[in-house]
Amino acid sequence: MDFAVRARNITKTFPGVKALTDVSLDVIAGETHSIVGENGAGKSTLMKVLGGVYIPDSGEFEVCGESARFKHPVDSQRAGISVIYQEFNLMSELSVAENIYANRLPLRFGFVDRKRLISETTELLTLLDLPLDPEIEVGKLSVAEKQMTEIAKAVSLDASVIIMDEPTAALNDAEVVRLFEIIKNLKDQGKTILYISHRMKEIFDVSDRVTVLRDGKLVGTAPLAELDVDKIVRMMVGRDVKAFYRHPGNQIGETVLKVNNLCREPYFRNISFDVKAGEIFGLGGLMGCGIEEICRALYSLDSVDSGILSIEGEEVSLKNTAHAMAAGIAYVTEDRKESGIFPLMGVRDNLTINTLTQISRFGGAFIPPENEQAIFKTYSDLMKMRFSGPEQIIRDLSGGNQQKAVLGRALARSCKVLILLEPTRGIDVGTKGEIYELLDELTNGGLSIILVSSDLPELISLSHRVAVIRDGKIAGVLTGREIEETRIMKIATGAEVGA
Repeated sequence: MDFAVRARNITKTFPGVKALTDVSLDVIAGETHSIVGENGAGKSTLMKVLGGVYIPDSGEFEVCGESARFKHPVDSQRAGISVIYQEFNLMSELSVAENIYANRLPLRFGFVDRKRLISETTELLTLLDLPLDPEIEVGKLSVAEKQMTEIAKAVSLDASVIIMDEPTAALNDAEVVRLFEIIKNLKDQGKTILYISHRMKEIFDVSDRVTVLRDGKLVGTAPLAELDVDKIVRMMVGRDVKAFYRHPGNQIGETVLKVNNLCREPYFRNISFDVKAGEIFGLGGLMGCGIEEICRALYSLDSVDSGILSIEGEEVSLKNTAHAMAAGIAYVTEDRKESGIFPLMGVRDNLTINTLTQISRFGGAFIPPENEQAIFKTYSDLMKMRFSGPEQIIRDLSGGNQQKAVLGRALARSCKVLILLEPTRGIDVGTKGEIYELLDELTNGGLSIILVSSDLPELISLSHRVAVIRDGKIAGVLTGREIEETRIMKIATGAEVGA
């Protein structure tokens, strides 16, 4: 048996995170080999190691029987591996031909030989049966056509192994069918495809074999014929699926937030739901499904094409975040370090900054220090924050205390709806427990919460209802005992139609 790639005991660590632990992988030459797993399972890290973007801490590779070590993406390309990432690496102002042969343009007398460039590109596109004009600017292409350009570029590099990372994320059904035809054509030419996808139907449509990763470790590899949806999902989840997760027991009140037909192409469309007083409304789904974009639109960080948002029956302007805050909507980002905290400012300034316009006097020229200190004490006490003093630079606090400051800032505006993204990412177990207790306290007081968490047990245990998002649409809404991991994963991957 010939192997296109053999990886042995690949380990990769980032500060505080072991992304891959002793992962071994055999990829048979000429097969389509799918890599699946939950968010954070290590799929993309493994592909970036194979692509030379990351250097592993330990482990070794063979490519087409030859030992290989990659210190740079160019090393990977020279070994015959080409990676097509979800975010394309194309230059919009250049033509298809110029993108395909970038850095390798044919020359004649020191100038680009355009006749030869177009001829070679046309020959390549014909070989791959790709209906592209070699002279059109890439910026004028559709997403599917840009993907075709990336595939042609990969083949032009004489790649024997082509890695496709979530290749159908922005494609419609017809474009997906066309992509699968291209993959079959590539296999017929002897190419090996490594295919990463969250969509279960695609895995069964395109794969010869499947490898499952979980928490940075190899769970197993098997021929597709030996697998079914339930088995793959159980391998991805990694534990018995319990039906006794804790669910909030507080009383649910009247509708506070109502969303009608919110659209922002191509990210999401026809999003409609309501959230009641005292309810935690979970949003679940796989990476790239549109959840983050929906939440940004609800807080007016991004504009929308159409749709109506109402708080307690009053329509809310979606023009900017000031309108959202004035209407009683608060937002806690999933990335506190990059877009949550002001790292060089003190703890007090970080916590109170959203309230200064409310407490300032004389047109904002004067902020009563006693008023600011009162707000700071109220919410730092509520959050049980630990710091040396109100002037302590926030970047010097633990991740958990930084998260508490960001959450306290959101609550300090006396919001009615709290949009909460990844509230416990990167914090210790003790602080997680404190945040869970706080959420119980807040919902008991009538606050409405929209919760996004890639930690499925967390999403399940905290939410009264969970809307599962797939391809920018609500694919199903689960309640009570329906909210469990297998159901969420099946709906999220398209293996089951939601309720």
